[in-house]
Order: sequence, then C-alpha cells, then structure tokens
Amino acid sequence: MPLQDLPRPRAEMVERLADGYPDASPSVLAAMSEVPRHIFTESGFWHMAYSEASLPIGYGQTLSQPATILRALSALELKGGDTLLEIGSGSGYLAAVASRICRRVYGVERVLALVQRSRKNLDSLSVRNVLIGYGDGHFGWPAHAPYSAVLCSAFSSTVPDGIAMQVIEGGLVAAPVGSGGGQEFVLWRNVSGTLVREGTLFPCSFVPLVSGGGPVHG
Repeated sequence: MPLQDLPRPRAEMVERLADGYPDASPSVLAAMSEVPRHIFTESGFWHMAYSEASLPIGYGQTLSQPATILRALSALELKGGDTLLEIGSGSGYLAAVASRICRRVYGVERVLALVQRSRKNLDSLSVRNVLIGYGDGHFGWPAHAPYSAVLCSAFSSTVPDGIAMQVIEGGLVAAPVGSGGGQEFVLWRNVSGTLVREGTLFPCSFVPLVSGGGPVHG
C-alpha cells in the first residue's frame, strides 16, 4: 500500500510530538496534523516522512525534523491575524504548517528550483495565503514588512542585519546561530528596533544561510 494511503502515519507523528513536548503550541500541533509532510521531500524518502528525521530535499538542503519545526513555531506564539516571514523556506513544509495558523506567510529561498517546487507543493494543497520569493535571505523581504515574527530556517553567526526593522515592535525572531562548534536555536524580541535576546530554545543543526540571488522583489 502506498504511503499516502496509510491511515495513520501523520496522526502517529503528531501523537509522538504531543507526548514528547507537552508544552508545545496546540495550534502548531493541529496544523501539523493537517499537512502531509511526505510531499515536501523526495519520493525516495517517503517511507521516512513521518519519522523524527531531517530529510533531503535536493540541492544540498534538508527538511527539518518535525520536533524542530514544532518547537520553533511554538516559540513564536503565532496567532490568527499574524504575518510570518521564513528565511530559507526550502520545499515549503514549514510555511504550509504556518499557513494554518497565520493570516499570511512569506518565504524567501535562494535556490530557484526549490522556489518553484515549494510553490507547486503549496498549490497541490490549495494553500492560498503563502507567497514564496526568490532571493537572498540576508535581506529579508522588506516589501511586505513589518512582520509579526521572523523565523530563519538556516544558520549564520548572527541574525542578518536589518531583520529587526522588518518586525513589529514586540515581535519575535527565532533563528539558529553558531559556528562549526555547534548551533543553538535562539529567540529574540524587537524592542525599539533592537533585537533583545529572550533565551536559547534548544541545540540544533541547520544548513548555512548562504548569500546569493540578490534581494527579493515584489
């Protein structure tokens, strides 16, 4: 029987996450229960789609572990009227999950083939409140700012310059930061245009945020 026809893999994943992270956001768990994760990775890895594994999506990029996505989105305290910017949107899975919670989601991706694939993935699920743009995530996406929150799905030594100016006052920014010695997922809050560190959420391992493609337009 093909994986997409199995009745419980997605529900079982969410049940494991709920048991393992009892403080996680119920709205994020509910959103993850609605989004078929397997369509956002390579078909050869569909048998692993609902395991606790990061999976390749091509071009040297990966789809983060379900627990990482759950914990990162939970930390942003997203609500129905919010707008979210994701930097490094990959094949579109996190954006699809966030679309079930937020009013609008914007994604920036520097690999053009992944921009095209993520748009196709989102269209296949009839997601209409996500816009994916091609460009360098270091610039964010000023055209649609300010955002309620920003989430970086690729790591660098610090949050890219200018991101604080694209978040509303009091808004949250979550990003993996670090170096070859390790990464930590860190939460900041915008206070008068300055990102004030709220705390470290968890150790993590993300692909690097790479320059290229220029700013997103539109």
